[in-house]
Amino acid sequence: MVEATENIVILSTQKIRATIIEGLIKSSLNGSVNIAVVDPDTSLPIEEEDGNLLILLDLMGVDLPAKKIINKIKSKNQKASIIALHMYRSAILVDPLFDCGVNGYIYYEPTKEELANAIISVSNGKNYKPSYLASK
Repeated sequence: MVEATENIVILSTQKIRATIIEGLIKSSLNGSVNIAVVDPDTSLPIEEEDGNLLILLDLMGVDLPAKKIINKIKSKNQKASIIALHMYRSAILVDPLFDCGVNGYIYYEPTKEELANAIISVSNGKNYKPSYLASK
């Protein structure tokens, strides 16, 4: 199995959800990963020099529209990879997120395996969509 990126930032105003996602990441990825949980309403400590940065963007846990927060992230660090989490189950709703610059998408309540697969795929420069969206 290919290792995932070393630096992961979970952007969410939902502290309990972010803690659950953090636990899933720690239990599913072998090796050392630095995970930070950040409330995007408070700060967005993402800088260009942060190499190998993967952002898990909890779109249900941010108050800005998806396009606005994605643009804000990309303006601070164009090299950052982004995996969006939301409740969308339709390619019509998910594909525009990729047009805005995300590299992966997973359902709001991912399984441990799906979360690990998404992180590893995106860390290796590939886009990730759940199988139920990939064929559409």
